[in-house]
Order: sequence, then C-alpha cells, then structure tokens
Amino acid sequence: MSTPARRVVPPWAVIPAAIGALVLARLVMFRTYVGGDEAGFLMVAHRWHDGTSLYGNYWVDRPPLLLWLNELASGVTSLRVLGLAASVLTVLGAAWAAQLAGGARAARWAAGAAALFGSAQWLGIARVNGEMLAAPFVAWSIALTLHAVLRTPWRAPAAIGAGVLAVCALSIKQSVIEAFVFALALGLAMVVQRREARPVVVRVLAWGVLGALLTLAAVLLGAETRGTSPSDLFDAVIRFRAEAGEVIRSSASDATPLRLLVMMGTWTVSGLGAATALTAWQGARRKDPLLLATAATLLCSLVVALFGGSYWAHYLIQMVPAASLGIGLLASRVPARLMRRLAVATVTVTLANLVWAVGFQPDDNGQQHTVGTWLREARQPGDTGVVTFGQANVLYQADMASPYQYLWSLPVRTRDPHLRELAAVMASPQRPTWVVNWSGLNSWGIEPGRTESVLRDGYRQVATICGRSIWLLTTQERTLPAVPKVCP
Repeated sequence: MSTPARRVVPPWAVIPAAIGALVLARLVMFRTYVGGDEAGFLMVAHRWHDGTSLYGNYWVDRPPLLLWLNELASGVTSLRVLGLAASVLTVLGAAWAAQLAGGARAARWAAGAAALFGSAQWLGIARVNGEMLAAPFVAWSIALTLHAVLRTPWRAPAAIGAGVLAVCALSIKQSVIEAFVFALALGLAMVVQRREARPVVVRVLAWGVLGALLTLAAVLLGAETRGTSPSDLFDAVIRFRAEAGEVIRSSASDATPLRLLVMMGTWTVSGLGAATALTAWQGARRKDPLLLATAATLLCSLVVALFGGSYWAHYLIQMVPAASLGIGLLASRVPARLMRRLAVATVTVTLANLVWAVGFQPDDNGQQHTVGTWLREARQPGDTGVVTFGQANVLYQADMASPYQYLWSLPVRTRDPHLRELAAVMASPQRPTWVVNWSGLNSWGIEPGRTESVLRDGYRQVATICGRSIWLLTTQERTLPAVPKVCP
C-alpha cells in the first residue's frame, strides 16, 4: 500500500503566505496604546512650521524624512498602517535581494525570515519607530545594489536608485547606514577577489554616490523651506548624539544595563544572533563576497545598536534586511537539517512571545493612557501641558500642545539639565496650563534648580493618578473629572 504524498505549500505561495501571516500578527497589535515615540513624532510633524526651535517650536534629534512620514499619517492608526506597509515592503525587498543573489529558494527563505522578524513582538514592532520605517529603504537599496553589480541591464539606474534609497534611510534615522555599508563591503570584496569586476564596481559606486548626493541635497532643501537649516540639522543629528552619549555614560539609571541584557537576550533568541553568526562563519569560510558583505552589514548594525547607549530592543530592527538576506544565502550553503531546526526553534519562541504579549502581558503604556485620558476630560480649548520628562503620549492622548521644546527626556538631560529653559517657560506668559510630574524633577542627569519653586509658586496640585502628581495653574479653574480608581 503506497504512502500518501505529503502536502506541502507550493513554492510560489510561500511569500504571499509569509506576508499574510505578518499582516495578521500586526493587525492584532494595533490595539496597543500609543507609544511615546509615536506620539512625539506625530506632535512634532503636525506642528512643523517656522518657529523658535528645530522643527517649528519643537526639537528632536532626528532627520526630516521621519517627520515627513509622520506628517503623512493623520493619527496613530494610519501611522501603524504605514509601519505595516513598511514591513511588507521590507519582506519584498529582502526577497528580491535574495532572488538576485541566490535564486528562488533563497528568496523564499529571506521572505519568511523578514516576515517573522516583522511579527516579533520583542523587537518592538507593536509600535512604529524609525528603524521600522527605514528598513524597506535599506532592503530595496541592497537589492538595487545587487542588481547593479550582478546584472547588466539598467545598471546605472539601479545604482543611482540604490544611492537614493540609502540616503532616504539615513534621513529617517541617522544611524541607519546599512545600505552604505553593504555597498562598500560588497564592492571592496569584489575588487579584491575579482580583478575583472573592478571597472563595474567603480562605475556602480560612482552612480550610487551621485544618487546619494542628489537625494541629500533634496532633503536639505526641503527642510530649509520649512525653516529647518542644514547647520541646525547637523547639530541635532550628529553633535547632539555625541553629547547625549556622554550623558548616558556618566549618569544613566540602573535601568540602562538591564536594557542591555534584554537587548542582547532578544538578539540571541530572535534568530538575529544565529543569522549573524552563521553568515559571518560562512563568509569567512567561503570568502564569498555576498556573504562577506552581508556579514559586515550585520556586524555594523550590532555595533550601532550597542553604541547607541540606550539599548532599546527596537534598535535591532536595523538588522532585519541584512539578516533576511543572510538567511536566504545560507539556505543553499548550510545543511538543510540545521536550517530547518533553527527555523522551527525561532518560529516557536517568536510565536510564544507573541501569544504572551498579546494575551497576558500588560500594556506598558497603560498609565500614560490613563493620565492622558483624565487630562483630556479636564482640559479646555487652548490648554497646554508639560510632562516631566518625556512621555509625549500623555500630551497626545490629552490633545494638548507643549510650550516646552523638548518632548523626550534625553534632550532635556543633555541640553537643559539644570531646567533653566523649563523654568523660564513656566514663568513666562506662554507657561503651560498643566504640569504632570511623571518621574520627579530631580531625575537622573537633572538638577531642578529653581523649577521646583516656580512649580510651587505658580501651580497647585489637583490630582494624583497612577502615582503621578498633576498640577494646574493657580490662575485657572477647571471642573475636574473623578480620579480613576484602577491604574494599569
């Protein structure tokens, strides 16, 4: 009696199935509360005009394309749809890059890996961040670089397009340099190993530089028309990062090393660690330019995540395009049994984490949502607020602007550590109507100076919600809603 043939997913259906699973997983996460970065970037983007600070009246250490993308979104839901679209495009870009480098089997593995990483809750994909929005630009830049190097037709347009997309990724977050690293590493490996490839590599890199320079000029010119000068951008995205790194090094809280352990644990169990190790091992063993370039890109991403200093897990999303390509390339170079076992283990732990996060783990922004909702019910038109420090999602939920230019805590600790600017704002005619004392004025890296006396003299405490004290201007009267009895 013959054994019935085992049913398998047709090869052509693997990529659509991977994208479908990614979309379903991410739609489930749409119900999470708005995050601090999501809220902050939406607030900055929708108030970007000529003003007193870098982006209108707000300051943030990010390039302008990130703000334009947030401006494109009208709210949190549309921003998350945009983030989901970015993840789908990352899957397609990684699949095309792997197709060019290793054929159809590599493309299927790369697409499956990119979709799995795009569904991994522990990488911070429940909320939209700069790494997520930059990832498709990196993936497609890598694919265009491979097309320009490995294919003859449309070589120049592909190389120019790779340069354009590489700068777009850099214009979303200044540390996303993976597309440049891949192109340079691939070019260097090919020049060293294949003398006949040198003219092609030189032309491809030259065209890529042309596309990059034209795009950089366009981004700077577009920002200039909105009142953001190139010198101010340089100060924000380059000089500030050095200053902030020193602040983190010298005065960070005990939570910083804990986040490092969590980030490295996530890197280890998410599949990114195995992809990095195997790609580097196979690259060193085979001296394959494609593997060497991919390994160099992955190692660069890891170094960037570590040197950022804050160690948020979503920094690892920068590794997804190169990791997916690496997995695609490994599919035909590593024993099939090992690849299958690693895939099953990674899928299992990723799904377990997803089920835990969606079904059992409390939303870590529940307190911000509760406080912001109370403020929204208490506010009157024209009210403004300040949260000390960061927690822009409180103000976003309350539908309030802030007269203080810093919506994140790190710029406060770096640029206003003695709170002189905050005290001046709170004593000025533009002073905020509400002050939410979230983490205490005397937080790490901050000396409150006269801000405490300004708060006591000009404000009165009207509520305590989730352990956070809420203060109202003494010159204002409001009908206050009941304080919630339950805090998330």
